[in-house]
Amino acid sequence: MKIKMAIILMIVFLIVAASGKACFAVDGQLPSELPSEVTEIVQISVNCTRAHVMVDSLVLSANETLVHFPTEINMTADEWENVTAVMAVFSTSDSFLFYVFNNTSEDNAESIANTLTTQLNTVFGTDFNYNSTGLTNGYVNVTYTGSGVGNLTQFTASLMQDCLASDLGGFSSTFIPITRETNAHTGIVGLKESGGFNWTYSMGVSYFTNIPIGVGMHTIDILDLLNVNSLAPSSYAVASLYPSYVYTSIVQLSIVSNSTISYSSCQPGTANPPTQLRGWYIQTQINPTILMAYFSFGGDPSSVTALSFTFSGVVIPEFTVPALITVLASTAILTWSIKKLSKRK
Repeated sequence: MKIKMAIILMIVFLIVAASGKACFAVDGQLPSELPSEVTEIVQISVNCTRAHVMVDSLVLSANETLVHFPTEINMTADEWENVTAVMAVFSTSDSFLFYVFNNTSEDNAESIANTLTTQLNTVFGTDFNYNSTGLTNGYVNVTYTGSGVGNLTQFTASLMQDCLASDLGGFSSTFIPITRETNAHTGIVGLKESGGFNWTYSMGVSYFTNIPIGVGMHTIDILDLLNVNSLAPSSYAVASLYPSYVYTSIVQLSIVSNSTISYSSCQPGTANPPTQLRGWYIQTQINPTILMAYFSFGGDPSSVTALSFTFSGVVIPEFTVPALITVLASTAILTWSIKKLSKRK
């Protein structure tokens, strides 16, 4: 279930960022285009009714000198012509490989995917095996599964050497620290149009963790969740925004609950466009059970050493029936024990 959730969110991030655009509010207006070499996204997804948070960090670029698949793989080979997406996700427990084809039959897509997977297994040192083939809205999906990698941190470090520019920096500095989490996943994605070879590549990491339960104020410490002391944008993430520039490196935060939640405070403070672009942007709450915000570096590439968001609300996991029965039984036993002790006195 966790690896499936990681895969779904990586796909969502890829779709949002693949255009090479990022949105920054400037005097109430959103610029139509912010071309940059790299887009960087940290996504923090908080679920108050489950008392857990999903942490994702990724970098994305259409510049193959910055982000790419390992050079041993010829991504302009004929076999890739009708592939529109390829994604490999690795963890210590299992791994997953996924292709999307267009303008081809299911049988042909499966045959090509088998050939490509043999190459990928050699390069990645994995054992992906065929799982399924399906058709969705005219696109053929071919899926493979494999065993986990022995040491995700070492595997990710090697993958970064093969797939990222050595001076990329920025949000990619969070990758290794995140992989030390017990349920972490590392993924690499390629996306393009059918019939062409203009790839956009993304690499990212993700993991789940729990958050303290209770009623009242709750602080989401972004740097703590990323396992880093500071965060700064990559020098390649700078984009022109007349008459100045901004960084397409953002930290997105979403908080959902089944009861009312509200914003309390943040570090650093909120942005104040057009004079102060760096800071938190808090979206107007349309639904009282959902909070959305993002942090932008604006045009200031200096590191943040404190990055947090505090909200008010209830963080208590919903009880399942078995869990509720267990709690009620435990309460009954505790009550009975107290009564017995009181009688002895």
